[in-house]
Parts: sequence; C-alpha cells; structure tokens
Amino acid sequence: MAPTAKKTQRAVPPSFTLQGIDYFRAPPRTDLSLVPLFHPMTRHFLLLALLACTSLPGVAQVSELGITGGVSYYIGDLNPTRHYPKHTHLAGGLMYRRNFDQHYALRVQALYSNLEAYDSDSPDSLQQLRNLNFRTVLFEFSTVLEINFFKYRGLSKDSRRWTPFIFGGLAYYHTNPQGKLNDTWYELQPLGTEGQGTSVGGARYSLNQFCIPFGAGLKFALSDKLDLQMEWGLRRTYSDYIDDVGGTYADNTVLLEEAGPLTASLADPSPLRSTGYNTGRARGDSQTRDWYQYTGITLSLLLTRFTECAALQHSFNR
Repeated sequence: MAPTAKKTQRAVPPSFTLQGIDYFRAPPRTDLSLVPLFHPMTRHFLLLALLACTSLPGVAQVSELGITGGVSYYIGDLNPTRHYPKHTHLAGGLMYRRNFDQHYALRVQALYSNLEAYDSDSPDSLQQLRNLNFRTVLFEFSTVLEINFFKYRGLSKDSRRWTPFIFGGLAYYHTNPQGKLNDTWYELQPLGTEGQGTSVGGARYSLNQFCIPFGAGLKFALSDKLDLQMEWGLRRTYSDYIDDVGGTYADNTVLLEEAGPLTASLADPSPLRSTGYNTGRARGDSQTRDWYQYTGITLSLLLTRFTECAALQHSFNR
C-alpha cells in the first residue's frame, strides 16, 4: 500500500492586535480615522498623502464669486452721530473670496454707492444756521481678511454650515463731493470752498483715498454650491473732506475776488456770509475724520470645494 502523502499546511503568523485592530486578519479599512494615528506606518502614509496634496496648488482651498447689495451712509461733520439717517442710499457690487481653510478667507470686493447729508436735517440749530450740504458718488475697492468663529464648510465632523465672522483690511475709494445752490449741483473740490488754491488756503484735497474697512457678520451654507452672507461694516477714512467740510471759513471777500462768486456762495451759504463774522471760525471739526458704512447681503457661488486633502490634513494635525 502506497504511503499516504502528508498535507502541507502553510504557517499562519500569529494575530497581532493593537487597540482592537487585527493587523493580519482584520479586513482592510478605508476609514483612516479608525487607524491609530501613532502607528508609524499610518503616520508615514498620512505624511506622504499630505505632501502629495500640498504639491497641488490650491487643491484644499475654496473659491467663491458673488454679488452683494445693501445700503450705505456717511458719518461726519454734516451727520455726526445718526446711523441709518434719512439719506441712506442703496449700494451694490461684486466680490471674490478665497478660503484658505475653514477659519480664514481673503475677500476682494468692488462696491458702488452714494453718500449725502444736509445741515437742514439736523436738530442742532447751529448746524441749521450753517446750512451746508453735499452729495457724492462712492467707488470702493477693498481687500479684507475674514476670520470665521466656527469651522465652516469643511469635511471634518465638527464643521458647521453657518458661522459668525469678523473682518478687517484695506480699501481704496473715490469720492467727488458736490454742493447744491439754487437747485443746481456743483463739484466742490475744484472750487476750493475753504480757500484751497487761493492766497488764504493750502492745496486742494485728493478725491482718491485709502481707508480701513472692518466689521462683523454671519455666513450660511444654503446648499453645496451656494452661500449667503450678512455683514455690517464701517470704513475709517483718513480724510475730512468726503463732505468738503473740514477746516475753517476762509475770508469770503478773498474767495469772491480770487475764486469767484460761486465759490464764495457755496463756502458759506449762511445768513452771516455778508457780515464777515465767520472768517477764521470753525467750518467743520478738524479733529475728526469722516466715516462711511455698508450693511449688505452677499450671495456667492462656490467655484471649488474643500477636498479630501483638507480632511487628511485635519486628521494628521489631531
């Protein structure tokens, strides 16, 4: 009788278990969050994946393009304290946002509006006696950094679909104040209503200036592709001439002779002009600067979204 062949059994290595995971016998897992992050192989894998992610520019960043609309108003010598005054104007523009991660974003925005104020609207009798007025177009181009309070629109489990945020940055703006006389509007900067360009005044102020925009708001993820943002923001300018009012009354007789009757009339439309009483007296508050404000709603479309690389980076940093 032929000898019976012995069956050869392949040696099976012993099971190696760490934190409940059998590294030899357990089926492969696709959820990286279940693998112990201190295991050297896992750390090396995550590091290589992160290097691959960072080699692709902008892969974990989110771009948005949107429109914004709301209201704006001015605070200055002709409206010292009132928010949302009678002559609050509509405003609108375009924006682009680059989200670096779930907390930080850079927003570039172009805004158009109008600013306007009248001494005759003030409850202050001295302002009413001064009787100045102005209106101006406003063009603003700003770049601001936004800081979200919560993790917003990420892939991690603790990300949220809404967040409060604050912002601040730098803006370039253009204004061109006009004054009203006998139902006709005149550009004020070329006239030199405080003696600019005459023997009793200095140089004319610039119509193009920089300011500091800052404020706060709320963001909401309406869908995977659509965002809604509400914001309230102030602009701290370094000019006192958005309203063409900032210094003292020039000698009206000199203005009449060197700049003409139109300049003299717009410089001091009060009943005291002909008396010379106001010469050298404060026409505006030279110790303060003008401000303007924007309250708006922005609707933006996401052009890209956070990818798995962002989630991988979050896991690696834990």
